[in-house]
Amino acid sequence: MTKAHRISRVLWAGLASATLLLAACAPSAAPTAPPAPSAPAPSAPAAPTAAPAPRPAPTQAAATPAPQPPSALPTAIVATPVGAAKRGGVLLIGTIEDPPTYDVHQETSTNSLLALRNNYEGLVKYHYLRQNEIVGELAEKWAVSQDGLTYSFQLRKGVTWHDGKPFTAEDVAFSLMRAAYPDQYKIVSPRVAALLTAVDKVDVVDPSTINIKLKFTSASFLQGLATDWPLIMPKHTIQAKGDMKRDVNGTGPFTLARHDRGVSVELKRYAGYWDKNLPYMDGITFYVIPDDSTRFAAFRTGRIRMTYIGQRAMTPDQAETIKKEMAGRATVKEHAAFTRLVFMMNTAKKPWSDARVRRAVHLALDRQNLIKLNDNLGVMGAALHPFGAWGLTPDELSTMPGYRQPKTQDIAEAKKLMAEAGYANGFKTTMLNRTGRAGRLAPAVKEQLAAVGIDVQIDNQEQSAIQVKMNAKNIDTVWWGYAEPIDDPDPPFAAIYATNGPRNSGSFSDAELDAMFQEQQRTLDVTKRKQIVRKMQERVLELAAYPVGFWDVYQRGFWNEVKDFIPGPGPYVNLKLDRVWLDR
Repeated sequence: MTKAHRISRVLWAGLASATLLLAACAPSAAPTAPPAPSAPAPSAPAAPTAAPAPRPAPTQAAATPAPQPPSALPTAIVATPVGAAKRGGVLLIGTIEDPPTYDVHQETSTNSLLALRNNYEGLVKYHYLRQNEIVGELAEKWAVSQDGLTYSFQLRKGVTWHDGKPFTAEDVAFSLMRAAYPDQYKIVSPRVAALLTAVDKVDVVDPSTINIKLKFTSASFLQGLATDWPLIMPKHTIQAKGDMKRDVNGTGPFTLARHDRGVSVELKRYAGYWDKNLPYMDGITFYVIPDDSTRFAAFRTGRIRMTYIGQRAMTPDQAETIKKEMAGRATVKEHAAFTRLVFMMNTAKKPWSDARVRRAVHLALDRQNLIKLNDNLGVMGAALHPFGAWGLTPDELSTMPGYRQPKTQDIAEAKKLMAEAGYANGFKTTMLNRTGRAGRLAPAVKEQLAAVGIDVQIDNQEQSAIQVKMNAKNIDTVWWGYAEPIDDPDPPFAAIYATNGPRNSGSFSDAELDAMFQEQQRTLDVTKRKQIVRKMQERVLELAAYPVGFWDVYQRGFWNEVKDFIPGPGPYVNLKLDRVWLDR
């Protein structure tokens, strides 16, 4: 088995669904917390009221477990019993960039989420060991109405924000409505809105109860809600400040102690946290080290004790170095990645408005070569992960145009399409590109597209600068990594391929695809839904909507003194480090 296929089908099958289980924990009162440090923010008008007038609670139906897929993790993993872990110490993690802002609802950067997931919490989350099971976080328990359209959540009592104010249902309603309806609240919501497309409104029943009313039955709603992006933020702070870009005020196990931009982000233990047993550590420090080699050197010398997450955590060669030179002192874990590299084009203008030109790009890309250049770390795929429950498999794709080997036939067809579209002599285009492992492949993309007459000018910029242009849809093309929170069709299609999707930076629009997407959203029968989803993927390939290079595989390193760190099944699950402890 090659490196490109080291993530087994069994592991990926375990990521296909999550159980809708009732979860209950006894709430505990939390003492008044000291104010969290915050930077000044310009005043702004208060956002509109999030929650409509209270309405009667729905008829409650106890949630029942969904059929259990195989576990995504080895059954041998056992967490340290509560009370047995050592307390104290500060975990040192290397990161590539500062959080652009602190407003998670408006961010797409992993650099924001890595730190802020430890400041903020969601209603529900995935269990850190049984990672196909959903449990409560700020919600103690929940139930679903018989028609599947209303979710009623009972919230924890005695929870406080880091500024000492009480957490209530008003905060939940405000947060979810703000993220689900960003235009109404005059914000952008590139990540969270795609997870909440089914939300109609959020009603406050009483200070500890909310009802989330859906527009339609949704097979993926609770799964999306359990990922690390839909975090609950304080209504009172946002209404006072206008947003959370310069302030951090959460309910989580850590508070923001200091942010020295370009140097470090420091978190400290929140003494008033609602779970009296957690967190174990005194703090977490994220050191900002943009250069990959410098960051790896810092890991080897112990200046940092955990690597970054994602494509820039480490290369396969670096992983082998750790295994050989640091055996017994450090560990490398390879884990699932719902991340693919995409060539996105501005379809609102020529030449990219012509599907024939986009199709030529799709045919010209040599996926197998890109994976080879990526140290053989990657999997050939299309719009959905090839080893998940929904995606076209590498075997299926290998005979399809754009994926065939050798590339002779694909290149010939691409040149023919270019000529038919009026570009027999080719054209020039600018491709935004960021640094890192994905960025190092940009020259190969340039070379591959040159074979069909497209002259790519690479424009290297920082991630935050590119993201601003993408949010404004001010791009020609961009070579970009897109990560999804769960293995389900809803998040990627809602965000990237649906007309006016929050991450559809190339303005792609197709009425037929939109109709299929909406139909599968409302289809609870898995077999029928898979049939629709397959047609959706075929439609994306036919129109060459943002050709996919390949799907990535992640590696992450940490020193062995770091205990009970278990990577989530995707890049946006289990970033909360409240149960991690240091054996010193």
